[in-house]
Amino acid sequence: MRPSAVGQKCPDCARTPRSARAVGKPIHYVRAIGVAVPLAVMGGLAMLQVIATIRFGVIIFSALLGFGVGMVVSWAVKGQTQNPFPAVAAGCAAGGLLVAFWIGLGTPLPMGPQGLWFALGVAAAGYFAIRGLHR
Repeated sequence: MRPSAVGQKCPDCARTPRSARAVGKPIHYVRAIGVAVPLAVMGGLAMLQVIATIRFGVIIFSALLGFGVGMVVSWAVKGQTQNPFPAVAAGCAAGGLLVAFWIGLGTPLPMGPQGLWFALGVAAAGYFAIRGLHR
């Protein structure tokens, strides 16, 4: 038995029906991807310019960019944080950053020790995009 607002219910009756689950409308997905990918690509290119100047901070700047992408996705979907939107935010942040690396460096991830930092930066962007969505 499971407690609910109207008393005890069996597990089958307590399950939320699919029609009551909020999964977002198609326009929310279009808006989220439409604003997140360009922001991630432009932010990633700007980040590459800053990193070329100061020579450190890939993970920090990637995390900040990811958090910003998550906040923009949250705005675009009107604050919905249910299951598909964290994946959309993380995918757009990481994918946009990889595209920016590809445009700016000629490869999505450089080889060697520098590539490790860029890979960790992509992972940080995805993680903090989810955190920005759930702020």
